[in-house]
Amino acid sequence: MTAKNSLQAIVLAAGTSSRFKSETPKLLFTLCGQEMLLYPLKALQQLSIPITLVIGHRKELIKRFVEQHQFEALSFVEQKQQLGTGHAVAATMPTWYADSILVMNGDIPLITPQLIQELIQQHEKSHAAVSFIIAHNSDPSSASGYGRVVTHDSHISIVEMRDFNDNPSVYPFVNAGVYVLQKDFLRRHINSLKTHENSREIYLPDLIEIASKQGLPVTTVTAVFDHIRGINTLKELWIAEQIKRAEIIEHWMFQGVRFTYAQSTHIDIDVKIGEGTCIESGVQLLAGTRIGRQCHIGSYSSIKASVLAPHVTIKNHSIISNATIGESAQVGPFAYIHNNTNISAEAVVGFCVEVSKSSLEQKAKVKHLSYIGNGQIGPRVTIGAGTVFCNYDGKNKHTTSVEHDAFIGSNTSLIAPVTVGHHAITAAGSTITQDVPPHALAIARTRQENKDGYAHKIRGSVPVAGAVKMEE
Repeated sequence: MTAKNSLQAIVLAAGTSSRFKSETPKLLFTLCGQEMLLYPLKALQQLSIPITLVIGHRKELIKRFVEQHQFEALSFVEQKQQLGTGHAVAATMPTWYADSILVMNGDIPLITPQLIQELIQQHEKSHAAVSFIIAHNSDPSSASGYGRVVTHDSHISIVEMRDFNDNPSVYPFVNAGVYVLQKDFLRRHINSLKTHENSREIYLPDLIEIASKQGLPVTTVTAVFDHIRGINTLKELWIAEQIKRAEIIEHWMFQGVRFTYAQSTHIDIDVKIGEGTCIESGVQLLAGTRIGRQCHIGSYSSIKASVLAPHVTIKNHSIISNATIGESAQVGPFAYIHNNTNISAEAVVGFCVEVSKSSLEQKAKVKHLSYIGNGQIGPRVTIGAGTVFCNYDGKNKHTTSVEHDAFIGSNTSLIAPVTVGHHAITAAGSTITQDVPPHALAIARTRQENKDGYAHKIRGSVPVAGAVKMEE
């Protein structure tokens, strides 16, 4: 689906975002894991429409961000003073070359390429001077920032909400802020727009009334209000994110993914999930995540920028970030896997285990209360409860290697750099500071010594009838 070469787009992104009360421009706030501005830009790119982006407030920050995404046929124009939409479009006049010009706000992330394409087709079909998108919304509380579409005696105009005094039920349609205009019409009238006294701004929608009074064709395309929602406050961002997230979840449901409590699931736009996977309540699936088929993600787990192969089980309250989990592996509960960790097929990372910058090869097991940092763990290794890979010497981090089929006893501390050879064993409670040869048993702990009757001296009590009586 592409637009003709005779069309170009202007995206307005120069506003101050004052109602967000943030130093970060609102267009760089994320919605389902993607910055708000990217939604309309990607929709236009999908339609192969060249873009002029109007920037102003925090212009260098927005320009640098957009340039990182390497959009084709995108240029920038600065609006040096934020004096309204009409003033912003006028600033782009030297860039106009196409017969028709699409103008849209940068803060409508729920708009679809299909809706934009419908507007373009209607504009071309009707040979209109101006075509624009409208939506039904007679509730002033949810449409306070939208101009009302007012018709009198076959004339049509847009009245901004601050100037609208009629009954919204009589004029139930609002202006979406998405227009296609003939370049010649735009060039003739853009500089004749008047500054509104209340706001001291120049409004682009005034061109609709000018066209209508001149008897020029004006056409509209009606959209669902949710698809044209503008974002001016954090509350409106929250509402839009709920709508987008519901769309994403619905999509994956149709792909065979089960959500046991969909209302509580947070899922970003670029997440991929295989069929037959089950997502329990409270799960966060964040940007860059790929989940294979027939996986099970336990409640309140969080997965970010990670790849899970088929048949993986993630148990409750686990956190996975920048990691790869192999087929049929098990993780959790309360596990923390991060920093480019690789868990191979059928490996097990269990309760309250942290794994960082490490790899566990096939069928390796770290089941309880351990820390694995900068570790290389071979196939079929078993790591006992309470094991710590002591990888940091206060200045640098070092690697611990445990070769295939080795067994690390409970409460072992491995002081890196160190290697435990294949089929070797470390005794429980050992502190390993030297390499352990293959097939060896390493015991690194002080020999136990029992002092009969000595406990009462430590506790400050005296023996009674062969027992120790504790002081109350």
